[in-house]
Amino acid sequence: MIKLLLKYAPDSVVDAVNSISLAELDNRGLIVWADARPLEPQAENSAFNLASRFTEVTPDNLLEVFMTIAQIYTNYGDCLALKYLMELSSEYFELIGIE
Repeated sequence: MIKLLLKYAPDSVVDAVNSISLAELDNRGLIVWADARPLEPQAENSAFNLASRFTEVTPDNLLEVFMTIAQIYTNYGDCLALKYLMELSSEYFELIGIE
């Protein structure tokens, strides 16, 4: 029900929910904040090469996707390639809906 409400809520409401949720997770110490170092072009390409192997998440490649997410985060930090794989994973688990 909550997913349905958020799906049709205006962007401003979703932004407010995200902000409050993030603040609550931070207060509980569930978020580890770290400064992401800027990536060199070659490193960014390496991260994208790892991520580009996946166009979708399936039961067959789920473990490999999670291992690649961990590898990209460990080696390159928060980058577009990591966000891409996280979005694919969220879509797979129906945490977000892509239309």
